[in-house]
Amino acid sequence: MRKAFTMIELVFILVVIGILAATIIPRTRTNPVQEAAIDLVSKIRYTQHLALINDKYDAADNVWFKNRWQIVFAGNTYSIQHNNGVDFAKDTLHKSKDLDSVELKGLDAVTLTAGCNGESIISFDYLGRPLLGTLAATTSAYTAAGDGRLLSTICTINLTNGSKTVQLDIHPETGYVRIR
Repeated sequence: MRKAFTMIELVFILVVIGILAATIIPRTRTNPVQEAAIDLVSKIRYTQHLALINDKYDAADNVWFKNRWQIVFAGNTYSIQHNNGVDFAKDTLHKSKDLDSVELKGLDAVTLTAGCNGESIISFDYLGRPLLGTLAATTSAYTAAGDGRLLSTICTINLTNGSKTVQLDIHPETGYVRIR
């Protein structure tokens, strides 16, 4: 009895491998807009987490609430900061790297619409509730109007690259973020 493959068996195996490769390889292609959306959801949740664990209350400082953690958008970049942009969050993968002006790769534009139309700053209070606008002009820790106001309707963040668009929704009260 021979212990070798025949030519027909080898051709058959190559055909089966080719068919499997043709069906699997197209599924491995990535969508850069979807990847940016997943990254941004992670960073928004990280900002909320920092706000929850690092409450800035200080009885000796009557404007302690202006130092809350916030995510600031500029073009297709973001920064996670507090203390009016003096301190930045550390990247969880690279502890020495600050999350300052991080580019969302594969995007042309990031726009905030719906409940956060025209805003570029989202911060979180001690309960994890999203607040909109700059905290510099905020005059009260728990204000529901003016700058630093509580989000009252769903905030939509549009991530765009050419004809591809992915939308993120941030829900009021809970700060829950989902990809649409």
